[in-house]
Amino acid sequence: MKIRGASRTQKVVTGALVLALTGIMAAVLIFGARVARAHENAPQQQTLVAQAAAATQRAPAANAADLRLLFLAGALAMFAFAALAVYLQIARARHERAAREARGHAHGILQTAQEGFFWLDVNLRIGAASSAALTRMFGREDFAGLAFEELLQGLLPPAQLATAAKDIKLLWDEPAPENSIKSIDPFGELQIQVDNGRGDRDTRHLQFNFHRVVGASGVKHVLVSVADVTASVLLARELIEAQKNADSQVDMLLGVMQIDPLQLAAFLDATEAGLQLVNAVLKESARTDGEFRVKLDRLIRELHAIKGDASALGISGVAERAHRFDDLLCELKERSELSGVDFLPLVLRLDELLAHLRSMRELTVRVAALRDGAAAGAPGMHALQMAHERSALPAEDLATTLQGLALRLRHDQEKKFRLSLHGLAQIPLEYRATVRDLLIQLLRNSAVHGIEPADVRRTRGKSETGLVRAEFRANDEDYELVFEDDGAGLALEKLKTAAIRKHLTTAAEAARMDTRAAMGLIFRGGVSTCERVTMDAGRGVGMEMVARRIAALGGKIVLSTDRGKFTRVKIALPLLQSAKSAVA
Repeated sequence: MKIRGASRTQKVVTGALVLALTGIMAAVLIFGARVARAHENAPQQQTLVAQAAAATQRAPAANAADLRLLFLAGALAMFAFAALAVYLQIARARHERAAREARGHAHGILQTAQEGFFWLDVNLRIGAASSAALTRMFGREDFAGLAFEELLQGLLPPAQLATAAKDIKLLWDEPAPENSIKSIDPFGELQIQVDNGRGDRDTRHLQFNFHRVVGASGVKHVLVSVADVTASVLLARELIEAQKNADSQVDMLLGVMQIDPLQLAAFLDATEAGLQLVNAVLKESARTDGEFRVKLDRLIRELHAIKGDASALGISGVAERAHRFDDLLCELKERSELSGVDFLPLVLRLDELLAHLRSMRELTVRVAALRDGAAAGAPGMHALQMAHERSALPAEDLATTLQGLALRLRHDQEKKFRLSLHGLAQIPLEYRATVRDLLIQLLRNSAVHGIEPADVRRTRGKSETGLVRAEFRANDEDYELVFEDDGAGLALEKLKTAAIRKHLTTAAEAARMDTRAAMGLIFRGGVSTCERVTMDAGRGVGMEMVARRIAALGGKIVLSTDRGKFTRVKIALPLLQSAKSAVA
């Protein structure tokens, strides 16, 4: 058993040795083959190594040349860059200096310009830059970022300001032509009140102009220039006033030359006396509202009479001034409470009237001198002295005055009517001035309210030419003045409406009024059916004045009318002895 086991082990060891020797021999053979191949390739490898070594020697030389070229190019580039930097620095300094100079010039312009300048953006807000003149114009300094509407707040009515803002918004409407842009003037000559720093306020007139600044993307800003045109406006007003005065002088001269000297002198005397009465009434003391209203009524009646006389003679200068005086009086009458301060503006109007009257008198003297052919040292006093000796117009002059007034009323009212006068020669001298005033007022009423336009008269089957008739006659018991027209008659419903509007009656009271009571409203102060105030109607004081003048003489007035047919006024004046007793 042991001999078999050993043989087997030996066999195994022997086999392993054989395999090992075989592997070694194979490795030797392979190594030998590789050495033989290496030996065969040695020359070729030596050639490649030599080439690599040569190439390695050539690369540093080439790289050194490239580096030298690159360094030279870099140096040139750095020199060029340095030169460019120096040039740009010089140019920048030059531009900055120019910009500083431009800003300095712009600042100087904005500080010294007489006009106001500022920028507006699309939201209508003011930019940061603005001229110093704006502070002087608007009395404020906080313009930057201020809304344009805030700048004008309180200077324009809200509705006008909103409309102006809409108009200015059109400036950003790019298709809008420049001509239409230049025509935008939402304010005209804007009048403002600015504190002058002395506890008072100055009135200034400003004019706005708008200029668009357009860029590549459209309208960028709007440059607004504001000019203070106060001096120009005042000068224009002075020129207009001077022209008016010149025209007034010419009109006055023509009027004086066309009026009979005696008639004109009598008018001047009567008007001056009336204005002296106005002055006396203004000086009367009053404390309560009722006393002030009594003064006001007296002034209204006197001014109404003066205006009527001037209008009848065609003396427009006096009539217009009296009308403006009348405007103030009626404005005061509408106030809820009166005080002495309210009457101060009336003094200025009175002075204006008196000054105009003096000018007329001087002109009358000169015209009288020319007519009489007198020397310059004694200018035509003959005619004036004759006029002073007569307290009222003769009958023929009264008729001329009334016919002249009728002619003017026909023209102004665009109506056709003829005036028929009878019995004026029978008017007593003591009643002549009163009757003249009554007839003037009644004639104006007929022309304005009574006589219808020609086309209306045709539709009513009437003659196109209306008839206004006045007759004065002496009876056994009194004097009677009858005045009538064939016009539309009294519009009683309109009278009631006017009285309600003036709070003189209520709607309920007016509804219960009979015809007589309704007609009586015409004599109440302030009642007028005229839709607008004119030189001849609209105040509602004319017929009140008629009633008061008649009552003062102890007379009576009776009014009758037929709608669409006529209006008749009968006035009874007492005989002279009775009148004197009544007045006493």
